[in-house]
Amino acid sequence: MGARNYTFEKDYRRNFVSFTWHALFLALASTFIDVNTVFPSFILFIGGSSFHVGVFTAISIGLPLIAQVLFAGFLAGRSRKKPFLLMGIYLRVLALAGMGYTLSVSRLSDPGRLLVMVFLWVAVFAVSGAFAGISYTDLLGKIFIGAQRKRLLIFKQFIASIGMLVSAVAVRHLVTTLPYPKNYTVIFLTASALLFVAAVGFLMITEDSASTGHRYSIVQTLKAIPHTLRSDRNLVNYVLLINSASLGIIIIPFYVVLAKTTYGLSRHQVGNFLLLQFLGMIISSIIWNQVAKRYKFKGIFLGSIVIGGLLPMLAILLSQHAIGVFQWVFFMAGFSISAYTIALQGILLEITNNENRAVYAGISGTLSLITAIFPLFAGALIESYGFTAIFGAISPLVMASMFFLKRIRCITR
Repeated sequence: MGARNYTFEKDYRRNFVSFTWHALFLALASTFIDVNTVFPSFILFIGGSSFHVGVFTAISIGLPLIAQVLFAGFLAGRSRKKPFLLMGIYLRVLALAGMGYTLSVSRLSDPGRLLVMVFLWVAVFAVSGAFAGISYTDLLGKIFIGAQRKRLLIFKQFIASIGMLVSAVAVRHLVTTLPYPKNYTVIFLTASALLFVAAVGFLMITEDSASTGHRYSIVQTLKAIPHTLRSDRNLVNYVLLINSASLGIIIIPFYVVLAKTTYGLSRHQVGNFLLLQFLGMIISSIIWNQVAKRYKFKGIFLGSIVIGGLLPMLAILLSQHAIGVFQWVFFMAGFSISAYTIALQGILLEITNNENRAVYAGISGTLSLITAIFPLFAGALIESYGFTAIFGAISPLVMASMFFLKRIRCITR
């Protein structure tokens, strides 16, 4: 077997443990800075509005997708991705530490300046995440193939979900027992430390050099997009799938805004939202494992689409009841998030190879325009037209992504 499709059979167990180690500690860190509950509530607590939640969502989710084009061509020509993956992770560690420090020395009477600083640190975190993300996907695709890849993606999602639930209990305790801003300061600094520990997993990875595609500049990468799209319908459908299905994910932070508008927002409620979301992710990981055995990654993604499409209107209906009923929206959101996380990466790995994976990741991220732009307008649209109108418009758009999912041809490599 040539370098193009090598699998490192003798190092498989060590690499499996390394990726799992990283997944566990990344999950612990991610819970402390969860973009669906912790951060939106933080933005609201410091005086932000639904518009500011939208700005945060655009930066944290949309910016990494756009930024991928900056790194795709550069990384495509590198035979080893591990050094660049570690570089991206360490930059994220710095960003979280900087955010914690900024909050600890900020003046509570000036929320506007604090919001600006938070957004700047989030931008650093997001861009460095894009740099690390391309390297991670390419490295995973080279080391694991076929059944190994499916086994790893599902197992690490399960382990990550357990880690998230454990850390969710810790976050809930910090949010509810420590006064502001000490609670969020401790949360951000702890997340930084956990992410640093997560990087140790990749220090253990065995990576050999592999043949790669050409190295492209940003301009060359942009010029190559039309030709690449014309030559591969799989990529076209994948891009359209991301743009439509991701609406079901990026709307989740606005369920927190809906909760505040309807019930007010207490620290205990934020903790409950977080716990229910990750409980849903753990339970659903077991279910998605069974789905994958018969329907592969496309079957898992279909689950994310159906749940993500129904949830906006379900949130509106449940908001007519007590908070104890409404909070279960976040439990179902956990199902959609876990399915989306597993399947999106799995499908990309199955429609690419070592030569084009980094470029395809960059192109698909760059063209995820709705994912990047919609959160900027969602907050303002909700303030103008209300939750029912905007959530009602999102549901059919998410459901429409089933058409693009059906047209994708996955090839097990």
